[in-house]
Amino acid sequence: MAILVPLPKCRELPRVHRTSPMILKFIMINAKNTPLISQDVNQILKHLKKRSFYRALTIASKTNNIIERNYILQILYSIATYSENNHSTDLLKLWIEDIYLKKTINSNQFIDKSLHNLNCNNNLIIKLGFQYKTPPIKPEPLW
Repeated sequence: MAILVPLPKCRELPRVHRTSPMILKFIMINAKNTPLISQDVNQILKHLKKRSFYRALTIASKTNNIIERNYILQILYSIATYSENNHSTDLLKLWIEDIYLKKTINSNQFIDKSLHNLNCNNNLIIKLGFQYKTPPIKPEPLW
């Protein structure tokens, strides 16, 4: 659902006062079975909150571990492509509202009666925000 607000919530996007309201829209993206569990990744994810997309790319590219850096950048590029194709967003007005890791326990209680055989998965949940102008309204013809 779109929200009509005058300015974006991201701190890094330029704040321009306009007469027409901008529409903010948020989408949630879930990356399942994420192998990211190190403390460095958690610190990087904390720094990516409320950042513009390009600033998030520069922060994520400064990671020392090559495997973790490539995985985070792959996720960021794929969600940007998804939002461009499906929601026609502008990458200059795309930001990460919230990002975090969520641990989920996968167990089949009917097959496994013991609690020792639990499998944990890390899901990376990203809440993206983007803005776009309200669509122009065509004037009614006079005849």
